[in-house]
Amino acid sequence: MKGKFCNFLCLFVLILTVSIATSVFGFDMNALGNLLREEMKKTFGNKDFVIRDIKFIGFAPKEDCIPERIQIRELKRPSSVEFTFYCKNRQYRAIGNYEVFLSLYISQRPLKKGDMIKAEDIAEIKLPVQRIPVTAVTDKEELIGRIIKRTIAQGIIIKEEHLYSGIPVKKGSKVNVLITAGKVTVMTEGVLKSDAIVGEMAKVQCIQTGKEIVGRLIEKDKVRVSI
Repeated sequence: MKGKFCNFLCLFVLILTVSIATSVFGFDMNALGNLLREEMKKTFGNKDFVIRDIKFIGFAPKEDCIPERIQIRELKRPSSVEFTFYCKNRQYRAIGNYEVFLSLYISQRPLKKGDMIKAEDIAEIKLPVQRIPVTAVTDKEELIGRIIKRTIAQGIIIKEEHLYSGIPVKKGSKVNVLITAGKVTVMTEGVLKSDAIVGEMAKVQCIQTGKEIVGRLIEKDKVRVSI
């Protein structure tokens, strides 16, 4: 008998809860979410975003109606938006929580120092903006062709610190050395004494004299020295 009473009580509470929810949210929340999404697209454009939930401010619609005439009052970056809408000529206020997603890339295989990244070496994933590492590379075009600076395992988010900023040239590579003194420039041959990056300073040993000098690697086979 006690068990039947408990079952009856649970059923009553469930019916009461559904009844209250129906009376308060008597209109299609999905329709409101879609309406809000379309309005937010005007701001976010092609960015991917998801509306997580919507809560009413003040009072909620208590009748079956179609939400319309939505207007964003304040876009509170990075995660909420306050807006108004109408149902049967009555205005309501609400706030929605959202997440914006950006693309970033992980290694599809172990990548060794000196490897040049190809399209098949990486896979695209999407994460909420708040969870993306500060130095993660989010532009695929900037990633293809870059050189790995240190070995990384499969499945690692690729960051700027994993990559050379320019084209690396290995120690022992032959280069042309342009030595400039005022308006006079002399060219000779040299060998890099250590790994160097195009655009950065490099130590070179002149083949003819054996002397070591420091200049800027302006191309992968050219060093400029000013004296």
